[in-house]
Amino acid sequence: MGGKLQLANLKNFPWLIFFVAIVIWVAMAGANFYYQNQGGYTGTGILFPISVIYPNQFLWSGFVFAFLFLLTGIFTFRYSEKLNIYLLFLFTIVLVVLGNLSQGDFDIAFLQPFYLKGRQYYTDALAITDGQIWLRDFSKNLEHFQMHTKTHPPFVTLLHYWILNISNIETLAIVFFAMGSLSFPLFYKILLYLGFEEVRRKWMLLLFAVIPSVNIYLLVTIDALVLSSTLIFLLGFARIFNQKRIDSVSFLLIFSGLILTNLLTFSGLFLFAFLGCISFYFLVKGKWSFVWLSLMSAVVFVLAFLIIYTTTGYNQLETFLLASQSENPDGFRLFHQPFVYLMTRLEDIGEIFLFLSFGFLAILFSEKSGTEVFENRNINILFFSAITAISTMLLTGAYGTGETARACLFLVPYFLILLKDISFDQFKTLFYLCLLQTFGMQMIGNFYW
Repeated sequence: MGGKLQLANLKNFPWLIFFVAIVIWVAMAGANFYYQNQGGYTGTGILFPISVIYPNQFLWSGFVFAFLFLLTGIFTFRYSEKLNIYLLFLFTIVLVVLGNLSQGDFDIAFLQPFYLKGRQYYTDALAITDGQIWLRDFSKNLEHFQMHTKTHPPFVTLLHYWILNISNIETLAIVFFAMGSLSFPLFYKILLYLGFEEVRRKWMLLLFAVIPSVNIYLLVTIDALVLSSTLIFLLGFARIFNQKRIDSVSFLLIFSGLILTNLLTFSGLFLFAFLGCISFYFLVKGKWSFVWLSLMSAVVFVLAFLIIYTTTGYNQLETFLLASQSENPDGFRLFHQPFVYLMTRLEDIGEIFLFLSFGFLAILFSEKSGTEVFENRNINILFFSAITAISTMLLTGAYGTGETARACLFLVPYFLILLKDISFDQFKTLFYLCLLQTFGMQMIGNFYW
């Protein structure tokens, strides 16, 4: 059952779907590129469906780190069964660090995402003189902030400010990475609650570390923090399914994840949509427990932000409405730019899929023996609730500028848990394909906005 890949195993992988996915991507990217070159406007990036990419500087040190990433991934996967879980957590962190150091050095990988383009939260955080006054007047000054600050809750920028107030940008980067890395033990605990056996849990953890979206965006992004907070939320549901009952700890995990996520991003609406979907499913089954869970979570959420409003003067609802208007000044895009609406929806979905890897897509859409992904009832409930929730958001026009591989990083665990019952041979091939794709992507480009 070791991680060594045999030639016979390769033959059984769904290669047809793998290569068809690549051909579809190339064809759509080519058509989009040609149309834009002819003067057309699609609202998408030139390298569809990748919305943000800059050329790698191709420093010799980057090549060294990239090959160290590749070798570490192969070695760790091959000997994962012999490693204790704490050592495995360490290797997942090493894999993320090495993958990002493929950009060249510590400054490029850890620091430049904060300061290089001068339009990040970091830039606005440096301008804050009094955090309390800045928070109180946030909505009034929204249009004067940088692009990302004005489309997110203020606590993201305040987090930068608080850390910079006591230290420097290097500490900021390390703290962000440390908070994002909490996703590894959280994800492992979720797998345990969902009934994954020990070897599969270890392999899943390593796959989580090398899958393109996580490996690229876990390092120093706000979305890595959102991934950790949404995993707290998901952990609550995994615990409920494991115990077959809702207890106080599960409720605490769910509403904590709900509040923490919404302090960081307006994409926290996904969690409300998820609660609605899963409640509706169980309501149809005649079970009201999840409806009451969702209602109680919503009440606690409202109370939490009412307390914030009365103590600081900050209004989350007002800021959300202003941010939505700022991002969509002409209203619902389907009504005034239907073609652009369609293309940006395709870009959003395509980027999520691309950063999950072609190998994963091959497994997801295969009907071959050993690739069964919808065999577990509880996992299906979680997955389809998540897919229904994100689909609803996409239909309403969310993520109009793309960047869903980063902004929807929280979706990755819902996809990965589908791999619970695929064969070990298929999993091995998937892991190595994923490792190679991430190796190539980290070598070729810089995907930070």
